[in-house]
Amino acid sequence: MSRTTGLAAAMAVAVVTAATAQAQDAPSNDVTTDSGVYLSAQTLTDDQEARQLVAEGNVEARYQGRILRADRLIYDLENERIRAQGNVQIIDSDGSIRYADEIEVDENLDDGFATRFYTRLPNDAIATASSAVRQNGSLNALEQASYTACPVCEESEERPTWALRARRAVQDQEKQMIAYQDAVLEIKGVPVFYIPYMSHPDPSSDRRSGLLPPDIGVSSKLGVFYEQPYYWAMSPSQDLTISPLLTTKVNPVLGVDYRKRFYSGIINLEGSFTHEQDFDSDGDKFGDDTWRSHIYGSGIFQINTMWRWGFGVERQSDDLYDRRYDIDGANEARGPFVSQPRQLLSQLYAIGQNRDFYFEGGLLSFQGLREEDDPGEIPLVTPTLYSEKILDFGDFGSLSIAGSSAVFTRDTGNDSGRVTGDVNWRARSIVGPGLVVEPFAQARLDYYLLDTVANGEENETRSLGLVGAEVSWPFIRPGKNVDLTIEPIVMAATGTSGANDDGIPNEDSLLFESDDSTLFRANGIGGYDVWEGGSRISAGVQASARWRNGFEVNGLVGRRWREESDDAFNLASNLSGTTSDYVANVGVRLNRTLNLSSRMRFSEGNLDLSRLDLRASTDVWRLRAAARYYKLNDRATIGSPEEGVELRGSLRVTDNWSAVYSQQRNIEENTNIRQTVGVAYEDECTYFQVAFERSEALDRTLGPSDSVTFTFALKTLGQVGSSDAD
Repeated sequence: MSRTTGLAAAMAVAVVTAATAQAQDAPSNDVTTDSGVYLSAQTLTDDQEARQLVAEGNVEARYQGRILRADRLIYDLENERIRAQGNVQIIDSDGSIRYADEIEVDENLDDGFATRFYTRLPNDAIATASSAVRQNGSLNALEQASYTACPVCEESEERPTWALRARRAVQDQEKQMIAYQDAVLEIKGVPVFYIPYMSHPDPSSDRRSGLLPPDIGVSSKLGVFYEQPYYWAMSPSQDLTISPLLTTKVNPVLGVDYRKRFYSGIINLEGSFTHEQDFDSDGDKFGDDTWRSHIYGSGIFQINTMWRWGFGVERQSDDLYDRRYDIDGANEARGPFVSQPRQLLSQLYAIGQNRDFYFEGGLLSFQGLREEDDPGEIPLVTPTLYSEKILDFGDFGSLSIAGSSAVFTRDTGNDSGRVTGDVNWRARSIVGPGLVVEPFAQARLDYYLLDTVANGEENETRSLGLVGAEVSWPFIRPGKNVDLTIEPIVMAATGTSGANDDGIPNEDSLLFESDDSTLFRANGIGGYDVWEGGSRISAGVQASARWRNGFEVNGLVGRRWREESDDAFNLASNLSGTTSDYVANVGVRLNRTLNLSSRMRFSEGNLDLSRLDLRASTDVWRLRAAARYYKLNDRATIGSPEEGVELRGSLRVTDNWSAVYSQQRNIEENTNIRQTVGVAYEDECTYFQVAFERSEALDRTLGPSDSVTFTFALKTLGQVGSSDAD
């Protein structure tokens, strides 16, 4: 007998070891060899004349984490080849399974060929072929191949939603790629797209360079547009996506997205640029032809377990650039500081935090995108600082010692700076029949550095103090079907009066409103520059009911009384007089069937509704929807009254088809800021949506615009269409 290795030698040992059983044609033979091979079959035969070892009947061979199963297995000792026949399965160590009617492989199960080949890949993807050839242990060449990630039922004649068929396909397991020649995409068995050559990563692939699914659509501003991203995996820790956007109405735009991970952090930068004139909602150009661009990005880095630093950047060349090219991402959280809508914020910051200490410092730069914004009046904050230390005295409460500062500089208008030292004490105890008593006290010193050259005023110093207590009395009634809780709450405090001097600039408290979230706060203002002085009392009651089936109702109602009025507060702040409006909230939750939340404000005199913010969501039967309705009259807004509605939802008409709809409507102005209507198809392996969108929002040269977007996503292959479609 010639020398054999691997599985071949193991099979030879197995046959010799089971010689007695072979002679008697025993019904079962299980052998484990010194080579680590397990072989099981109903019969094992050593054909000396043909120089073959034959295993028949429920054959299973295990070698180096790989399993081969078949009805019959023949080992050719002369050529060191293994042939498996009938219901053949090869299970690799990674769990992938290959099936065939018949295969012939080398003795290590690495190279060979198969007929009527079938394999199941990760994520339930399936590849089939009339024949397959495996080379170098990782290269599978398939003839008359088919690939799909859709469920396939052998008992049903129904075709998968989509399948990719090709004259020839090659799966490179080492490179984790599948390449096709003469490929045809079929939808429900109907050919819809042909390409001479294409490739894509297999479902187990790591990230790699290559073309990403394009973004395709048509709009009244850009015309027909096509964006083709290319993903470049520069290294294991960084990548770059380059996305040229071609349109029929305006010049091309080049977008870039760069990401890099460091040992201590990560950065993400995205931007775009073009050379173009301004244009309106119809794509008509005007003005100067110049370079235009935008950049949004962030980064955060860990210095040690306590300290970290980071940055956020938001900048664009002109204030309508993002709306002209439908660029998303402004006002995302890119650090601890946040801005207002249509106002970009760039920041450099550092944060330190442990169990009883917190520090936050930053440099802030703003860019206004609204028509009324004057760049010279928008401040540069250089810097803003806040630090707090908590001292815990156990039963005697806790003491917070804090310091903060901010410096504001402008090209137009007055510069200013503020330094604040703040000490807060608060304790909590249970008194008598369950009263929760929380006394508190505050002492604060503010120093304002004013632009004395510009306004002729001296720097300002003010000292502030506040003492008071919050008392609540929760009543809880557990029940067989429902638990009830009712909790009256009263907060009383008195503090320094007349502290809002006209010489102190108001930088951080321009827009605020005392509502249900601040009802029991001692100082109803969240900022530093405006102070709520004198004595004040807040009283209210909150209640909840929780049923055993998950249904829950909760709410709160209350109001605030003040000893004196203050001209520093306008009507919208709800602190302008000696009595506030009533504020309330109500919430209802019934699992996913209904979730309702509302916040309300009623005028103190006739209880007219001054403000309503109502939100609801549901996921019941075939309907999934979310809605918001808001209304503010002249008591709750500085400008004109506001009323609007936001809707978003889908209705499944069949198991796979849905109608989708979204709307953002300004009821007060009788315009739809944005409205979308479309249809969508979804199954286990496919998602398709086509939608018509119209915007009636007006912003200087941009007016009403229309667009059609679509999305076509195939599981494991990717998405084609508009990235905005949802």
